[in-house]
Amino acid sequence: MRVIRVLLGIVLLIVFAGYCYFSFVSAPKAADFEAGQTAETAAPQETRAPEATAQPAPAETAAEETPEPTPEPTPTPEPTLDPESPAGRAAALGLPAPPDIDPTSWEFILANDTHSIGEYAPPELETLEGQKFDSRIVQAMKDMVADTRAQGLSVYLSSGYRSFGDQQYLYNKKKAEYPPEGKDSNGRWIVLPPGTSEHQTGLCCDITYIYVNPKDRSLANTPMFQYMSQHCQEFGFIVRYPSDKEETTMVMYEPWHFRYVGVEAATYIAENGICLEEFLQLYGIE
Repeated sequence: MRVIRVLLGIVLLIVFAGYCYFSFVSAPKAADFEAGQTAETAAPQETRAPEATAQPAPAETAAEETPEPTPEPTPTPEPTLDPESPAGRAAALGLPAPPDIDPTSWEFILANDTHSIGEYAPPELETLEGQKFDSRIVQAMKDMVADTRAQGLSVYLSSGYRSFGDQQYLYNKKKAEYPPEGKDSNGRWIVLPPGTSEHQTGLCCDITYIYVNPKDRSLANTPMFQYMSQHCQEFGFIVRYPSDKEETTMVMYEPWHFRYVGVEAATYIAENGICLEEFLQLYGIE
C-alpha cells in the first residue's frame, strides 16, 4: 500500500513537472516580444498620396466687375505749316504741297512784263528743225514732238529762241500795228517788249501743225494742240498762256506757246490748273 502511494506520488510529481516544463516553453519570451516590436517599426510605412490642396474658388466678383474703358489714344497733332513756306502758301490756296524744287534754277527763269531778264542769253544754243533752243531742253523737245507724231499728228516748230535784238524788232513792228503798246483790245500783250519775252530764254517754242502766220486761237481746236496740251507735262512742258489766266499772265491766250519747266513742276501746274506765275508765287517769287 505504501509502495502504491509512493508510486502514485512519483507519477503525480512527474506529471506536475511535465506540466511546468511545457507551460514554461509555450509562454512568450520578452526577447521575442521586443523583436516583434522592432520589426513593426522597421516595416516601410504605407505611401500615401498627398492630399490635393484645395484651390480657392475663383472670385465671382471678377466676372461681375465692369472693365475699365480703354483710354482713347491721343491723336498726333498735325504739324503746323509755316505760312511762308511753299507748302503753307499752297495750303492757304487749297492746293497740295508743291514739289521740292529750287525756284532759282535755270528752268524756272521768269520773263514777263514785271520781270525783265535784260539781255540774257542761254549759255548754249542748239538747233532743232530750224529753231534754236537752250541746249538743255532739246532732248525733251525731241521726245515730245516724236510722241505727238507717233499719234499720226503733224507738228511744226514755228518759233524758238529770239535774241534781245530779235524781240526788239518784233515788238516795234507789232506796236505799230496795235498802238500804243502792242496790246489787244483787252489790254493783253500780243508781243512783249525785249527783255520780258520768254523766247529770249530759249526755253519755249511756238508749235503749230503747219506753218501759220499770224497765229490765232483757232489752233486750240486742232487735234495736234488737243493731244499735246494733255501730254506735254509728261515731257516737262506746259501751255504757258492759258485762256483762263490772262489776268495773271497779262498775255493773250496762246494755244501754240509751250514752255519747259521740268516734269515735276509741269505735272503740278497741269494737275492744279495754275500758270507759271502762280506756281512760282508758292516759292515767294512775286
